This record gives sequence, C-alpha cells and structure tokens, in this order.
Amino acid sequence: MAEPVYVVEGFRRWMRRQVLRDIDLCRAVAEMAGGLIDADLGSGLLKKRVARSGAGKSGGYRVLVANRRGGAWFFIDGFAKSSRANVSEKQLRLRRMAAMRLTAMTGGERQSALLEGELKEVDCDAKTEVRSN
Repeated sequence: MAEPVYVVEGFRRWMRRQVLRDIDLCRAVAEMAGGLIDADLGSGLLKKRVARSGAGKSGGYRVLVANRRGGAWFFIDGFAKSSRANVSEKQLRLRRMAAMRLTAMTGGERQSALLEGELKEVDCDAKTEVRSN
C-alpha cells in the first residue's frame, strides 16, 4: 500500500474493545483507494462500512476516515451500526475539523504525534491477503 495508514489513540482503544484487527483496516483502505467509499462527508472526512468478524458489513461497524486524495489515511472514529444510526451534526463538525487538521499534518508533525502516542501507524504492507474486490 503506497500511502500510510494511521489510527488516532481514541479509535485504537475503541478498535480493541470491538476486536477489530489491523487487517480489517487495511482491507477498508484498499477498498476506499479503489473507489468504494460509502459516503464523502466533506472536508476530507469519509464514512466506510467495515465487516464485523464472522458477519457481513450490514451488521458491522461504521468508521470515519480522514483522507486527501493521494495522502495518508487516518481512522478517527468508529461505531457499531446497532449502537448508533449515524453521527450528529455537532459530532460531524468536530470530525471534519479533525480531518482537516490530520490531513494537513507535515511529516514532522506526524512523527511527533507518533512519538507522543497520539497516532499509531498500521503496517498494511506486512499484512497478507489484503485485496480489494
């Protein structure tokens, strides 16, 4: 995968509680890079459905991802479809602001965020069986 994939710390904690794996994120990025985006929410914020282990996407998770064309991917929020139908307008505004901030980061700013534990890089190149169908 050409562009780096990151998760913000809050998303990483949520991800562990849901038993969502790095490979699931890598598959989602491969699909989005291939044009399979569920919703473009503006300001570089995208919504993507991710399958729950052992189930399909319809009963799975919704994740919010920040990306600018040709840039890094940042997973910033996630929720189970069963727990919340959608994102409120206030939450959407906050997530858009976060998306703009993350996608505007320089390499040095990203490195600092990694060192401070605000971001964690997902190694999609090391994952096997990442395919976009």
